[in-house]
Amino acid sequence: MSTSSQASPSVAPSLGTHLVPLRRSWGWLMAAGIALIVLGMAGLGAVALLSLASAIWFGAMIFVGGIVVLADAFRHQGWKSRTMHLVIGVLYLAIGVVTFVNPLVATASLTLLIGCGLVATGLLRLFVAFQNRQLPFWGWVAFSGLLTLVLGGLIIMQWPASSLWVLGTFLAIELIFQGWGTIALALAIRSTFDGVRAKA
Repeated sequence: MSTSSQASPSVAPSLGTHLVPLRRSWGWLMAAGIALIVLGMAGLGAVALLSLASAIWFGAMIFVGGIVVLADAFRHQGWKSRTMHLVIGVLYLAIGVVTFVNPLVATASLTLLIGCGLVATGLLRLFVAFQNRQLPFWGWVAFSGLLTLVLGGLIIMQWPASSLWVLGTFLAIELIFQGWGTIALALAIRSTFDGVRAKA
């Protein structure tokens, strides 16, 4: 009894001490979440520009990845492994350069890839749902698969015109959800610290 009574008072101050750095940053997290939501809402009004920006950003990441792969190729001893890394690195660099030179082509290619990926995902979800009809809520899985399939089909049927809105819309929605998640995290940190401080 004496051991537990002596240990319990130290729990709250210790936890509060660990939460102090988080408490100080919750305001910055809140501001970042609001900024992400604002950017996402603004992006919904300029999905074409956001689509091009997404393609250029993708090209930049691929280009940097190509440099890293080429640099890593010279660390490999076997000629087969080194050749494979060199080929992959050059391919990455080529894709990055093409994206910078003609971002419209890159945007169209990425949009078509997304459409095909959604169709494949929708078909897979439908297959899994009908294979598990004995399980509860299998209908919701089938419904989500059907929606994904229809969305992918619409993107492919409207391609290449869909290239002007698909990437930008997806990125804008992602920014909005990311913003709400960041705001929720900030509020959770603040409420948790307030609760610990009240118990202390």
